Amino acid sequence: MYRVPVDALLGKKLNGHSHNEAREAIYNYLDLCNEQVYQRSKRRVSKARWVEWRSGIKDNLEKPLISGIWCEVKSNVPGSFSFLERLEQNEFESDPVRW
Repeated sequence: MYRVPVDALLGKKLNGHSHNEAREAIYNYLDLCNEQVYQRSKRRVSKARWVEWRSGIKDNLEKPLISGIWCEVKSNVPGSFSFLERLEQNEFESDPVRW
């Protein structure tokens, strides 16, 4: 399994080959984030854990490479990560338990 490159998490640009490999890892990361939001909506995640996860999701979605791929996913397959999209639309402030 390919992991999100550290350079992407540091906000650095990647070269062509690394960028292509990172795309798949970032897509998988977005899927994980969506699942984390879903799990919180079902009360399977504590409030304290949720606050930590939400902070990490928000911070990572602000990284240039991750943000760019996130925008690409939303425009090409809108609604595919509906829980994550809703969290973003609510500016990461709402608790999915209350949805």
